[in-house]
This record gives sequence, C-alpha cells and structure tokens, in this order.
Amino acid sequence: MRKIRCIIIDDEIANQQVLEGMLIRHCPSVDICGKAQSVDEGYRLIGEVNPDVVFLDIKMPEGNGFDLLKKFKEINFYVVFVTGYDEYAIQAFEYNALDYILKPIDYEKLIKDVEKLEKKIANQENNNIIHFIHSLEERGNLVKTLSLHHHEKVQVVNLSDICLIQAARGYSEIFTTLNQKLLSTKTLTDYEQLLTPFTNFLRVNKSTIVNIDYISEYSKGLICSISLKNWDKEIEISRRKKSSIIQYLKGRL
Repeated sequence: MRKIRCIIIDDEIANQQVLEGMLIRHCPSVDICGKAQSVDEGYRLIGEVNPDVVFLDIKMPEGNGFDLLKKFKEINFYVVFVTGYDEYAIQAFEYNALDYILKPIDYEKLIKDVEKLEKKIANQENNNIIHFIHSLEERGNLVKTLSLHHHEKVQVVNLSDICLIQAARGYSEIFTTLNQKLLSTKTLTDYEQLLTPFTNFLRVNKSTIVNIDYISEYSKGLICSISLKNWDKEIEISRRKKSSIIQYLKGRL
C-alpha cells in the first residue's frame, strides 16, 4: 500500500515542526511532501504536490484556511483542520463530518485520524469539504448547511430549508421545506448549541426547535402554540418560556 502524501500549512514554523515530528514518529504510512506558511503559498504548494491530505491551520495572516479552500472549484484532497479550541468551529466540523485536530496536538488522536484517512482513501469515500466551504457565510464563516446521514447516504441540507427539529427517543427528527423528515443521532441540545449563532432558530419547548421564518401564526391564549407554513403541525410553547418567546416573536414577525 502506497504512503499517504500530505502537506502541512501553518503560519507558525514551530507548529509545523511539532506536527511533522508526530507524523514521522507515530504515522509511518504518511509521507510529508511539503510545508507552507500562508494562504498563497499553500495554494501554490497544493497545485505542485497534488496531495492526498492537507493538514490545514485555520488562523493565518492575510487570510485563513477557509479562504484558501475557497480558491478551489473542486477539492480532490482530504482536509484535516488544525485549530485551537473554538466551540462553534468544532461543532460545525462534527456536524459536517469533517476531520479536525485540536492544538496542542494529542498524538493518540492524530494516529486515529490518520487511520480514518487511510480507510477513506482506500474506499474512495466522498469528500464533504467542498459542500462545507461553499456553505460558509462571508461574514464570520458561519456554516449554512448540515451533512446528515440518510438511507446510507450523506445528504447536505441547507439550514434555511430546516423548518423544525424535534427530539425523538434519543435522536432528532429534522423536518425540511421539501417535506422531508430526516433522522439524526445528535440530540436536540446538540442542535441548540450548534444553532446558537442563528437567531431564526428558537427552542420553544423541551422537545422542539423551530425556524421562526416558517411560523404562519401563533396564539397568545392560556395555551400558547405555533403553526408552521410547510408542515401541518401545531406546536405548544413551554409555559415557562411563553412570556419571553411571545415577546421575541413580536419583535421578529
């Protein structure tokens, strides 16, 4: 079996050396074919080397790792993001089935990630990275899609097409504008955390997150409920949250 051809892109030479040393010591299946310190240098190196894998730092001078990937119309290599801890970024990677390594690098995690890459390359698995990059907002690199497993396939769903997320026996049901009901092993709390930057998603009770862009009407009686445009569902608002949610909806609808 041939070695995995990789390059390392990080603006800090010390970080490059740490990762390179760990790969040499612990991952003999990897061949390091080059290193770069900036977006432009990394872009040229990828074109010259045609690597299987790019270990990519996110924060770099004169642009970031996302800016680098946006330069490609097609991405025929796998990407392992190397990053300091950022809760939202990590959630985004996980929900879009992407590989990442946290700094400081844990060599045991690195070994497992390389083993996963070996399997992906051997099986010629689909690379979700192009969907992820195209889904980024210009402002703040907010992700606009989720990658969901559905009938043994990975389905890319626009956040704007999600009407409703409901908890269901340890997993979540995601309802879309296309009248799809998709299942996810993530919990409702997981999705609540992931969607925190998006003000149009609102948790209205213990088991439901609603995209308020699809609310057709809401009642303000003793029992407060919401109706959705695309689904024949009436959703009761939690009594504990009723007052704050009504005030919120008044300001948004």
